[in-house]
Amino acid sequence: MRVLIIEDNSFNAFCLSRLLEAVCPQVNISVITNSIDALHATETFNPNLVILDGDLGGGANQYNGPVLADIIMRKYPDKAVVAWTDNAPFRSAFEGVFKAHHRSFNETVMWSKQLSHNDLHQALSKLAADYNMSYFWQTSGSLHMERLYA
Repeated sequence: MRVLIIEDNSFNAFCLSRLLEAVCPQVNISVITNSIDALHATETFNPNLVILDGDLGGGANQYNGPVLADIIMRKYPDKAVVAWTDNAPFRSAFEGVFKAHHRSFNETVMWSKQLSHNDLHQALSKLAADYNMSYFWQTSGSLHMERLYA
């Protein structure tokens, strides 16, 4: 499964990457730190799943997470998108974007920054079923600790 993480905080991106690798042994992760590169990577990397931080640091010609989610959903309506933030205003903005695109907004697509491996496993299982990614996803609930601590 190809996963694109769009997160401007390198530590947060590293932690999520390691957790994804521990839960899903067949994952290929690309981390992007800004919205302009994210749009290019969405096209060239062709991820099965896009995980977006809410606050991408701003800057000239940059979009925040909810605006970027809207752009990605318009251009790739069948792509799985996850909002990843603990910030209430960004959560609300993401919710508006998801609803505008007639998508559910629940724990499957709205992840807290403090995500347990069990919650991640459940969300990925649901996303795999909803977005026809089951062939990438092994339903084993085992945590691959050697990948987490390597």
